[in-house]
Amino acid sequence: MVPKSDSRGVLLFLGSLALLGLLVGYFFVIPHPVTLQEPPVEEKRTTIFLEEAEVTKVGARGREWTLRAPHIEKQGDTVVLSSIVGTFFREGTPLYEVRALRGRVLLGTQSVFLEGVELRHVTTGEQFFGQALSWQGEREEFTVAGVRFVGRGVRAECNELVYNVAEKKAYLRGNVVVRLEMGKP
Repeated sequence: MVPKSDSRGVLLFLGSLALLGLLVGYFFVIPHPVTLQEPPVEEKRTTIFLEEAEVTKVGARGREWTLRAPHIEKQGDTVVLSSIVGTFFREGTPLYEVRALRGRVLLGTQSVFLEGVELRHVTTGEQFFGQALSWQGEREEFTVAGVRFVGRGVRAECNELVYNVAEKKAYLRGNVVVRLEMGKP
């Protein structure tokens, strides 16, 4: 006769052996379908560099803007420029001359984003200086952040200027300071 403590040990050993056999059979003997995922294919991006080139937006009413730069880089749907000189037009007629340190043009939406901007009205000579400009062609308006405006007898500063070209209206927003020079022609 086998003592009770020995029979429990034998049963525990046989149970462990059976569990081990089931696990080996499940993981190593029974075939399991393996799904392999291919790594995502990186989109091939072609970068184009242009020297002394210009980018122009032409709409139904003629040219809307032209930007020239010594170096233009096209990456997909974005054009990156630096040391920019250009013109914004109204119905094909030059409206503002623009200078900027750098910028980008989104070809899909035909929007323009410029940094370190200077705009000069072609006929009046009024000037806007700003940290950043965004031109939304579909709304025919531009927004300039960190603005300083110098015009005939008027100087203004504000956080943001929104100018709607179609309506010929400008809106000054945030910390607006206007200085009028009285008595000067």
